[in-house]
Amino acid sequence: MGAAPATHTNPEKKYMLKIPVQKRSKETVASIVESCARLLVQEPYHAITTDKIAEMAGVSIGSLYQFFANKEAIVAAVIDDLLQKDLVYIEEQLGKLQATDLDSKVHAFIDIGFSRFHDNRPLRTALQGVQGMLDYWETRRVFFEHYQKAVLAHMPQLPTRDRDMVALFIVSSFNNILQLSLLGPQTPERENAVKKEVYTLISRYLQP
Repeated sequence: MGAAPATHTNPEKKYMLKIPVQKRSKETVASIVESCARLLVQEPYHAITTDKIAEMAGVSIGSLYQFFANKEAIVAAVIDDLLQKDLVYIEEQLGKLQATDLDSKVHAFIDIGFSRFHDNRPLRTALQGVQGMLDYWETRRVFFEHYQKAVLAHMPQLPTRDRDMVALFIVSSFNNILQLSLLGPQTPERENAVKKEVYTLISRYLQP
């Protein structure tokens, strides 16, 4: 029972002054976003400037300001890019899921989430401290909606409950747990303990 891969269209990029259309402009924006992501891992947030980002990206500051009004807008683009890559990965993995029993599905769901969060962990950790300052909620909302649909495709029927709401609660709760996991000690023992508790949380929540 694999979920069909979704065709993605990015939400309106309100943090951008102009959406790149030409190949060269797209490459410029990609370089700016990638450079900002690298700097976020290397330096404290307050030390990063648009000048530093432009220099690392190999573009003029004028080119940067064609697309982004400030540093915060570029960081929002970094988050957007990360969320979109997460979404593609998660839906691809759920699409390969062959298990039909609930226990196996819940375990697979948890493993997929943790596997993705292991990717680019330093950047995710760096972003933890700055997300509250950024206006990227539309991107986050669209991500949650897609993830919610993917979870719904694998959920059992719950006749007395609102399945959409149940899926949303699972997605939002699990995402928060993954975010908190970035802040604690990174050991296999701790991760296994967290996975065990998440399994208990989700499986009991899905009981009729």
